[in-house]
Amino acid sequence: MSLVFSDIAGVRAALKERLAPSLPARWVIEENLKEPPTEYRSPLITFEFTRFESAPDGRELGAGQVGAAVDLVLGSSMTAAGDGEDDVDQLALTLVQVIDRQSDMYWSTAEKQRLAAGQWAWRIHTIVLTESKEK
Repeated sequence: MSLVFSDIAGVRAALKERLAPSLPARWVIEENLKEPPTEYRSPLITFEFTRFESAPDGRELGAGQVGAAVDLVLGSSMTAAGDGEDDVDQLALTLVQVIDRQSDMYWSTAEKQRLAAGQWAWRIHTIVLTESKEK
């Protein structure tokens, strides 16, 4: 656990900054969870901050460190049933490979979902090591 993301307040911005250079330029990253548009114009990632963990991956963290659970929600720009599903599967594989290269970010499971508007999306459950700062 050599690197640690910024403090909790800046974790979404830090995630965007960290992931963007390793992803194709056409991908869009929104820092906060938003309702998806009726039609995606490009692959879209949003972040949903869901909980804190004191021992991610079964390892106790050091003083001042917190495991922030953030779901990365990844949607496909394609909507046709077969093409959209194949596209979002490949996008999800690309994203988990980027996550695997990080030393302070871990993913555990991922779930594929069909949104009400018909788009396919993956919800990738991640833990990001952050620091807690008292105010």
